[in-house]
Amino acid sequence: MVHKPGHIWRAIRNSPGIQISIYFVAFASLIGLYTYIFHVFYPILENNTISWSHALFFVVESMTTVGYTDIPPFTNNLTIFLAIQIMLSGVIMIFIVVPLLLAPFLTTLLAPTPPKKTSHVLTGHAVIFGSDELTRSVIDSLTISEHDIVIVEQDKATALEIATHYRRKAYVIWGGYTDPNTWSAAHIAQANFIVISKDERLTANIILGIRKTAGGRIISVIDKLSFDRYLRYAGADYVLSPKNSTGRILARHAVLNPEGDTVQEIPGMDRITINVNHTPDHEIRLINIPVVAGCMAEGKSLRELQLFEKYGILILFLWKSGTFVAQPGNDVIVDDSTSLFLFGRADAIIRAIHAEFDAGGGRDARAVIAGFGDVGRAAYQELLSSGTSCTVVDSRQHEVADQVVGNAEDEQILKDARIENAQFCIVALNDDDVNIFTTLMARNLNPNIRILARANEPASVDKLYRAGADYVALLPMIGGQTIGRIILADTVTILLDLPNGDIVVMKQVMLSHSRTAGWFAQKSGVRIIGIESMNRSIIAPGPDEVLKRDDSIIAVGNTEQLKKFIHLL
Repeated sequence: MVHKPGHIWRAIRNSPGIQISIYFVAFASLIGLYTYIFHVFYPILENNTISWSHALFFVVESMTTVGYTDIPPFTNNLTIFLAIQIMLSGVIMIFIVVPLLLAPFLTTLLAPTPPKKTSHVLTGHAVIFGSDELTRSVIDSLTISEHDIVIVEQDKATALEIATHYRRKAYVIWGGYTDPNTWSAAHIAQANFIVISKDERLTANIILGIRKTAGGRIISVIDKLSFDRYLRYAGADYVLSPKNSTGRILARHAVLNPEGDTVQEIPGMDRITINVNHTPDHEIRLINIPVVAGCMAEGKSLRELQLFEKYGILILFLWKSGTFVAQPGNDVIVDDSTSLFLFGRADAIIRAIHAEFDAGGGRDARAVIAGFGDVGRAAYQELLSSGTSCTVVDSRQHEVADQVVGNAEDEQILKDARIENAQFCIVALNDDDVNIFTTLMARNLNPNIRILARANEPASVDKLYRAGADYVALLPMIGGQTIGRIILADTVTILLDLPNGDIVVMKQVMLSHSRTAGWFAQKSGVRIIGIESMNRSIIAPGPDEVLKRDDSIIAVGNTEQLKKFIHLL
């Protein structure tokens, strides 16, 4: 085979090993050449004999500049010039070529490398392909349990960074996503869950590769729900779309959806939605109720509402004008910038909705939806199902009843969408900077409008609130929390992740001996807000309430408190 000179030169340039080999061959050849020259010419110039070993010794001394022993002084100037030439060649080879050639190679060779396998064999763990904000959210959601986590990342720099960042929370493996050796190093066969959050084609490739060996459930995270059936056919057990979930959540912070439909396969979701048109039951629910203008509750304080006295319902938390209140006082006034989290039995919450909050109050309202991608479309469908009319603002034409084609950052476009007399604005574009500016314009054009906005990056959340948003949904956090619900289902049921870091959970009592609610609260630090079993449902139990085996406890606490709580049960 004949190699073109260009190919050979490119191979040399791209291979530090070849370059170093050439350097040592050249250095050795130069020593040999000077040894021969010195051995031949020294007797002629200095009229003295010299052995090959002494000639070699002199050349090495000169080239390494370590000093001379017994050979000098020289009597002939040509010998001196030859010695100078040998010394200069040595200086160039050692002090110039070595730093330029060897130093980068040694730096690369000695640079830290991310691990390619775990320190020991894992079983029952979760494997996550890729590292992004969603991965961080998943890890944060799993910190209340003892689940082992393995993150697979194929980019070396990223793998090294997250290995340092998560050294106490997760194992990190550097390897190709579709490489069977990487799957083996991550112990895919022994994992309980495999989470894949890459583009749909790569996700399908990974699923098809691991399907035969994976013993756990596969969770795929996608942008478009239209790919759902294909990835399920490939072998995914769960196919989640954070964009679809985010759109639904934004809409439900505007008006209550009377249908209460949700993804029933996600553990705990049935506890935070309600269907006011179905026969009420006695299950305990935690429902977010946006206060609609004109309802009976508007303008009243929490004390005047008397929800616990009338219905046995607690107002655990609330949002008001973009601020989350973890422990609202009785003097807080409820208005159309308020969303309440009602905690109580389903039948009692339904009665309170009909009497105080008017579930159909949004039927005469109108919403402007800025951006009609996956998030905006999901919000649009949710709002329509509640009877709220919608005006879509998007740069592309869509098949909807009412649309203004144009840029949501354009003031005239928003005016054409009649934002001045709209009750809600869903800001759902794919660019956080555009969402922030659209929120500023919407608040300026209509000071009384309720603005629900989407954020893609955590740094944008506070900016959107300062711009005037009443509620901001961080897309990767919603996806991560949903995945956390699935993975933790066998340990604890997650009901709600709160903005202040607290979590509302439901956990079944497994102890054979009885303990009081006060004992659990004192030992763990959680706040116990409810007890549910086959024959009883208790809201706000007293400290002396006895908890029996198979009772389900609903509690609120931070990560460390919930770790203790789960351990006690």
